[in-house]
Amino acid sequence: MMVLLWGVSASAEESMQFDKYLGLLEGSPSLQMKLKTVEAAYYSVLSGVSVQRPQVSVQAGASWLSGQDTAGARLQNIKVSSVALVLGQRIDISGTFSLDERQRILSYEIARADFCSSVNSLLSQGEELWWSALLARENVVLQKDVLRQRSENHRVTMEKFRQQLVPRLDIVRSEAQVVEAESWVKEAEIAYANLLQQLSFLAGGVEVVPADEELRVPLFDLGEVDLERALATRPDVRAAHLNLERARLIKKLMAKGKTPTLDFGLQWTPWAEPELSTTPQKGEVGASLQLKIPILDGNKTKYEILNADSLVQAAEQGVLSVNDMARRDVAVAKNNWKRAAALEQDKKLQVERSDEELRITELMYLEGMGAQIDLINAQTANQAVRTDYINAVKEMYVALVELRRVTGDYAPTEEGTWKEALIRYGKGEHLSVRKDNRPRAEKSSHSSAPSKALRKKK
Repeated sequence: MMVLLWGVSASAEESMQFDKYLGLLEGSPSLQMKLKTVEAAYYSVLSGVSVQRPQVSVQAGASWLSGQDTAGARLQNIKVSSVALVLGQRIDISGTFSLDERQRILSYEIARADFCSSVNSLLSQGEELWWSALLARENVVLQKDVLRQRSENHRVTMEKFRQQLVPRLDIVRSEAQVVEAESWVKEAEIAYANLLQQLSFLAGGVEVVPADEELRVPLFDLGEVDLERALATRPDVRAAHLNLERARLIKKLMAKGKTPTLDFGLQWTPWAEPELSTTPQKGEVGASLQLKIPILDGNKTKYEILNADSLVQAAEQGVLSVNDMARRDVAVAKNNWKRAAALEQDKKLQVERSDEELRITELMYLEGMGAQIDLINAQTANQAVRTDYINAVKEMYVALVELRRVTGDYAPTEEGTWKEALIRYGKGEHLSVRKDNRPRAEKSSHSSAPSKALRKKK
């Protein structure tokens, strides 16, 4: 019998599909902050290389000199003013311009790789929370089913007590079972509400209620997941290699600290008063070349080279560290998937056996052939194993999301487009956690789409 998920699902007007939630994540304030950081790094590159371009300015000045007393007579005060157009250009004779420009571009590429890493982390976190919320909502329905089951058993026990077939102790026990089930429902509802708040936080405060999903046991559909793939696609690995390349360029740049510099200058004076008071004079054009050969710089170049060399060594260790991290992440994620898949199979068998045990125990109790304590033990074990099965399936989804994260599947491509790596787990068997003894729920008349089903086969 199909059992529709309706008890805790939101109405169609309130529910949200995952693709819409993904769009909210891409526009979230935290991601936009990172994006603006990348934009700032881009403009920083443009401003940093501006010193390599010609510099043009207009210079205007005025001066006044009081006349001196000579032989009892005061000379006339001197007033000088001028306007000049000045052009300056540093000529690269040592190759520093290309090195400086390249290291600045690499700083932008590092910022972009860091942004991609943030996207990879945020979207993977969002999808993990999404699946966790769906499974938490299913757990709410499960716990309500347990409560319904125990309430019915309490009613039967009350009827037996009125017929003087069971002692008062059975009433106390069955009532305690109902109270315990009510607490489980409350805990499940709070856990689900907390996950919704986390989803909302990642989406920038927008209220998020996931639409009903036809939950299935996920299958592994990621192809070959290995270290080589992770090293080729992870943005943090790319950032580490870019940082090493930039550190080496900076070391070369620092080594040119005492190389000669050549500056070209051109100045035209369109106006001056008096006309001969400036150089060049009014209407004249002057050109200059200035060669500067450093001899002593207070050991500045020496220590800048040592500093850059230390940064190169640090960057080399950073590459080794991030490679080791990728190796660890891939190995742990693959082990977690194997564990989750094996655990799901184990819990599935336990659910089937526990359901059969509970069915027989309930039947024996109703017929007066079984003890209540046996029924309570069977109910408790059944609730625990059904809850564990939901958690096992959730761990399978989490493991798949983690496998995608450690291989960088959530990050933008090098062309800046988003990878198609999300929510691809719809090939497995239907999730089996429910009882079959409830009536089919009717679809709401105002719903634009049917609620999805979590199925259990007899």
